[in-house]
Amino acid sequence: MRKLMIYMLIFCGATTIGLGQNSNLENAEVVIEKQSSFELPVMSRDYEKIDKIQRKNKKVPQQYNVTLINEEVADSLPQQLPAVLDQREEKKFYDKYIRAGFGNYITPYVELGINGNTNPNFDYGVKFYHKSSQEGAVGRKLSAESRNEFDAFATKYSDYGITNASINYNRQGTHFYGFTADPNMISQDSIKQIIQSIGFDVSHEIPSYLTGNDLSFKGGLLFDYTFDHYNANEVELGLQLEGDYQLNEDAKINAHLKGAYNQYNNKTLTDTEISQNRSWFKLGVNYQTFLDDIYIKAGLKLAYSGDTSQYDKGFYIYPDILVRYTISEDELAAFFKVDGDLELVNYNNVTSMNPWVNNNLNLLHEDKAINIQLGAEANLSDEIGVKGSIGYALSNNMGFLINSPTDVSRFEMVYATNDKTGNFKIDLEGMWSKREWEVIAQARLNAYNVQDTLIGKAYHRPISENTISVKYKYLSNWKFGAVVYNKIGIKAVEFDPQTGARNEINLPVIFDLNLTAQYQFNENLSAFGLVNNLFSQKYQEYYRYNVRGFQLMAGVSYKF
Repeated sequence: MRKLMIYMLIFCGATTIGLGQNSNLENAEVVIEKQSSFELPVMSRDYEKIDKIQRKNKKVPQQYNVTLINEEVADSLPQQLPAVLDQREEKKFYDKYIRAGFGNYITPYVELGINGNTNPNFDYGVKFYHKSSQEGAVGRKLSAESRNEFDAFATKYSDYGITNASINYNRQGTHFYGFTADPNMISQDSIKQIIQSIGFDVSHEIPSYLTGNDLSFKGGLLFDYTFDHYNANEVELGLQLEGDYQLNEDAKINAHLKGAYNQYNNKTLTDTEISQNRSWFKLGVNYQTFLDDIYIKAGLKLAYSGDTSQYDKGFYIYPDILVRYTISEDELAAFFKVDGDLELVNYNNVTSMNPWVNNNLNLLHEDKAINIQLGAEANLSDEIGVKGSIGYALSNNMGFLINSPTDVSRFEMVYATNDKTGNFKIDLEGMWSKREWEVIAQARLNAYNVQDTLIGKAYHRPISENTISVKYKYLSNWKFGAVVYNKIGIKAVEFDPQTGARNEINLPVIFDLNLTAQYQFNENLSAFGLVNNLFSQKYQEYYRYNVRGFQLMAGVSYKF
């Protein structure tokens, strides 16, 4: 009987405790807190995912990229640099999103994308972007512009390696609005320019952990087709191969080959056909090793240009040397680099920089014969990082954009083919990041020495380029940003159509301030606003092409 009473007391006590616990659960609040910083995963063709197979950690050369100290305060606004062209940086975004906005100059903006990574063996992404301004800085509709982009990629992970495929389409619409005539006498269609490009690439990579030895390999094919509103077009079909062989834990050999068939077609102002085979290839081999705190890369590069022009046709050999000394791990490093390269100049990259080029655009690759650089990188504290370097480069066939003597609204490329061009350069970068603040300052100084007397000056190449970026995150909902943008020492030249006399022009200093703000209503919905060219300065990065003045845009963003 006594044992029975004890069992009953234990049972009643356990029941009471259980009821009490249930009661607490019914009244409890379960809080699931998610930090939403609007840092959207980058839709990149080089998507990296967690490796299924654990690999041994290997030494890599110590690098202090100050821009990576803190990426917490990142905005997702449609970037509007004060240049005429829309030079956006790659966007960051969630798995599914849509953004839309509207600004003065009748400027609609739409961007949407999908990034799928739920399948452990397959990733994909699709992105669409549109931004246009129906009015511009000159003659309203006569300086309208637009940009459309479509990108898609897919990555397949398997026991046989990693397969990547991507396709992209770009369409840039603009007008030759740098004219001297009365705007009332010019029709919009007569000065229209549209540049489009279609490209795709496919590659396959076999990492060393799949080959079962110390060899890794990657190979791929690439294609690009670029054409304009008139007669210019360029097609490029290429191949790229790269391999690494790990000799031991501290040393490896790297080899890479990239080449392409390139055909450029255009028509001169007198309707003479231009047809140039500009095929090329580059081959490089280097040896990389660690000697305690010293990283050494030593190798050679071989390049060949099959250009129709005599000025850049032939073989080129360049050094490929880098020595990096880690003075204090994670704090201070110094480096010394000696290399060179065949800088490819094609219709695609020239028109991406300046779409107002003339029909008879001349193209030559730049032979950067030697490039010497000495610098240091340091993390002064957990919040401050700095980087600086000085260098000197010597090039053949350096190209410069000048306004055409027959039509100042169009540009031509002229090249220093009679002699070399030197460039003494200084690069400085610093970053301060603490909690909700991030400040990045960058400065570049170029001192060109154009020895070709027919060219004389480095036209449309600034002596100094400087930016200061400030980002601030207030509470959990607000983000603010400011960018100071500055260029100094841009020169242009124009010719008297009657006498051919040269007149050099110093373009005004560019100094601009851009502001951004965004408010997060919840984890899905946010609103943004931005002001571009706050001081409404209609300056020129290219002679006779004023940028738009004060620009204001507001919009919303929604992620799924």
